[in-house]
Amino acid sequence: MNGTATRDFRARLASGFVFLDGSMGALVQTLNTRTAWKTPEELLVTEPELIRGIHERYLEAGATVILTNTFGGNRLKLAEYGLDAKDIVRRAVALAREARDSKPEWTDRYIAFDIGPTGKLLEPMGTLTFDEAYEAFAEAAQAAEEAGADLAVIETMSDLYELKAAVLAVKENTKLPVIASATFLDTNLMLTGAPPETVVAVMEGLGVDAVGFNCGSSLENAKILAKAFVDAASIPVFMEPNAGIPVVENGKTVFKVAPAEFAETLAWCASIGVRVLGGCCGTRPEHIEAMVATCSAREPLPVVRKNRTVVTSWAQHTEIGGAAGPLIVGERINPTGKKKFKEALLAADMDYILSEAQKQIEAGANILDVNVGLPGIDEAQVMTDAVKAIQRTFPTPLQIDSSEPAVLERALRYYNGKALVNSVNGKKAVMDAVFPVVKTYGGVVVALALDEDGIAPTAEGRLAVAEKIIKTAETYGIDRKDIIVDTLTMTVSSQQKEAMETVRALPLVKNALGVKTILGVSNISFGLPQRELVNSVFFGAALSAGLDACIINPLAEQMMAVFRSYRALAGYDENCLDYIAWYSAHAPATPPAPSTAPAPATTPPPATAPDSAGRLPQKSLTDARYAGSSLNPDNSSASSPSCGQSTGETLKSLIIHGIRDRSRAACEKLLETLSPIEIIDNHIVPALDEVGKDYERGRKFLPQLLMSADTVSRAFEAIKEQLAKTGAAAEPKGKVVMATVSGDIHDIGKNIVKAMLENYGYAVIDLGKDVGIERVLETARAEKPGIVGLSALMTTTVSSMEKTIAALRADGFSGPVMVGGAVLTEEYAQKIGADYYAKDAMASVRIAREVFGA
Repeated sequence: MNGTATRDFRARLASGFVFLDGSMGALVQTLNTRTAWKTPEELLVTEPELIRGIHERYLEAGATVILTNTFGGNRLKLAEYGLDAKDIVRRAVALAREARDSKPEWTDRYIAFDIGPTGKLLEPMGTLTFDEAYEAFAEAAQAAEEAGADLAVIETMSDLYELKAAVLAVKENTKLPVIASATFLDTNLMLTGAPPETVVAVMEGLGVDAVGFNCGSSLENAKILAKAFVDAASIPVFMEPNAGIPVVENGKTVFKVAPAEFAETLAWCASIGVRVLGGCCGTRPEHIEAMVATCSAREPLPVVRKNRTVVTSWAQHTEIGGAAGPLIVGERINPTGKKKFKEALLAADMDYILSEAQKQIEAGANILDVNVGLPGIDEAQVMTDAVKAIQRTFPTPLQIDSSEPAVLERALRYYNGKALVNSVNGKKAVMDAVFPVVKTYGGVVVALALDEDGIAPTAEGRLAVAEKIIKTAETYGIDRKDIIVDTLTMTVSSQQKEAMETVRALPLVKNALGVKTILGVSNISFGLPQRELVNSVFFGAALSAGLDACIINPLAEQMMAVFRSYRALAGYDENCLDYIAWYSAHAPATPPAPSTAPAPATTPPPATAPDSAGRLPQKSLTDARYAGSSLNPDNSSASSPSCGQSTGETLKSLIIHGIRDRSRAACEKLLETLSPIEIIDNHIVPALDEVGKDYERGRKFLPQLLMSADTVSRAFEAIKEQLAKTGAAAEPKGKVVMATVSGDIHDIGKNIVKAMLENYGYAVIDLGKDVGIERVLETARAEKPGIVGLSALMTTTVSSMEKTIAALRADGFSGPVMVGGAVLTEEYAQKIGADYYAKDAMASVRIAREVFGA
């Protein structure tokens, strides 16, 4: 049935509601198994009839789709139990098919290969590479398709990057339809910081068949998430909430939401546009039966296409041409005319790039252009390295800028988000090379209005080329909302008649084609004196004509003054609040007195020819006329500290921004005049405190928190070496024993807490994962810690946490026990006897400070 069902599933998805099954673990826990097990996948080998029986119960309840018992079915997880991933996947699919085929009335149902996370953090937060995750998912997906799965459901992903790896693994190695699902914290953000709008943009770009969320907290929160997904998505929305928040009763984890209440919530979600519905933790066949009956009585709403042009990073989403008005694409990460930048690229020094990124973001850039095209380097590798370096430090979306399709392909594969892609043009060979890359990885592509005939002299001619590009893109399956047209800025000194045709083309393109527009502004003044004057007037005209995104130098104050003024005048800056705030904080600089020396003669350059990709040069000549001005690409603003300066203030800045490569050198410089304890107390801890406060306020996200922690770790290397030379040792502020409890192999949260505690000066004894009660007791007796910290991710292992706490008390441990994990709440922690509940890593630091008084 696999071939037919796979083709039919998309038709079924388009025709109405699709109902998935409920929790596998909720039933497994209540059934008496003949053998002990630590992961449900083991039961595929030891008690297959039990798993088949669960599938049959969900089919009886009316599920359209049943998920295989493979949530942990990848080699990275199953290796912990000595199980072979391909064998487990094949067994799981075969059992699900047996259950479906056991009754004629079920043969139109579908088998979904269930894909859960690896349980490991991907780089840069962890050690698992994107390729390693991809290969693990690909191996399992291939086995599932060969065994007869009809589709893949990727669920409970807390990291957008891991979700991308899984989606690409399925799509590039099978023909299975894909449903992609993230899991969210109470903040309605993924663990790594992505909101629903970011998830939708990235997953739609990758071409999944449905997108949504599962697991999480309360049903009320599920309603909020459902609406956010429906409002953002142009494809079907998926949801699998839990049966509420778990509680402890008689030592067992219990989900209290009854089937009727669960069904009522999902019916409301169906009424606003959700089409794919099922249940996660705590849901049983009774919940699914009630859901199917209640939702089936409703008429599914059509999926509404959203005409929004969105680019994202791993956390932020930015709409081009949206209600916020025009956006700034910072152009300074580009080696053209920049001696220092070229030297940095040749030396593989990313510090210069990070410094330029930081300055542009602080100046107001919404997106950063990244161009590393330079003879003598491996552009694809350097571009990928640059993108990774910027993304591990800043959450700002990027524009991947290269004339080489192979460079675009490499960078987009490893980009965490949905990038702006610069560029494509109307030449057939270029479109044939670029569009398949954009289709595979997603992105918003800049379309240059030129083709084999060059740049049309009139606005109408450029409109015609833009229309050709868009129609060709649509044949590749790329929606026009993911095309942004550049009507091409001409050089007024040599092409005066054509220059303002660029501006006239902007509203023509927007109105006729329904797409957004972008321009590289500074080329207008190429070869002229007082370039900034010409640039700013042209910029104002383009903004008034409807320009949606502008590629400029955000450190050029006159250009930014035009931008701020236009936003205020056009009503994008409500009540002029941004304008007032900026100029209240930044007193206008006194302009220099005009020079009495005669201006150097300038000769208009010949008509500028596009490069091999058809792009006009965007940078000015960097001669003496522009030295010291904000237009000089090599002019570094003194307002932002260089990433390479070795001062105490800079060490703090390095930690705050997570720029790790320079932190050791900065710390070594401080050690020349300060003691280790002075550096820790006056520079490192205050910086970590500032990062922590921004994290708790939602201004920074987990990747940035961990990058700051890594930056501190590298600074500590210098401190430890200094102490070793003197024979001294850093006295820890307190000792903490940590463990993931018995039966649970998930240690991401524990490892994050460990990193933060160590950076604050606490000694952490990490017992690892799946730690038995006796080992915890033995360690507590021997080490006499001030705190014992316990972690659990799975609802099935919370009982182990409760037993461990009880055993510690019975054994005489009188210190506080701190607990944490995705399934826990403050109330839950109290019921199982814990003294403290740490909802995140920064909460654990506050608890340690309270307990140890330091």
